[in-house]
Amino acid sequence: MTVVIKRNKYLQAFQAIHHNSIKFQGPLILKMYGALNKLNLRNENRYILCNFLDKYSDLLQEHENIYIKNNEKTLTQLFLLAFNKAREYNLLKALYDEYLNSIKAISEKKEFNEPHIQI
Repeated sequence: MTVVIKRNKYLQAFQAIHHNSIKFQGPLILKMYGALNKLNLRNENRYILCNFLDKYSDLLQEHENIYIKNNEKTLTQLFLLAFNKAREYNLLKALYDEYLNSIKAISEKKEFNEPHIQI
């Protein structure tokens, strides 16, 4: 099965869950995080988390530079930091939106849509 087919399957699932009134966004954030890892998009996952933490650093009381802190943490540690802070400060919707917007942007990348890549 080609990477493109697998990626399109995940993108269809992401598009199907895009509702503004979703009550349980936490599990969906976890699924998106895991799906990006399965698609070997760990750098993009790291970027999403750093962007979220940087954007809300004042509210989240994160006074350290997240981009320096990023290099000291594993991806899982970074996700747990962002997720726990989002939950603590009622920003799960913001983290959810960050993932959805980023996944949409990733899906529009040219190399993401090339059919000749195979696993």
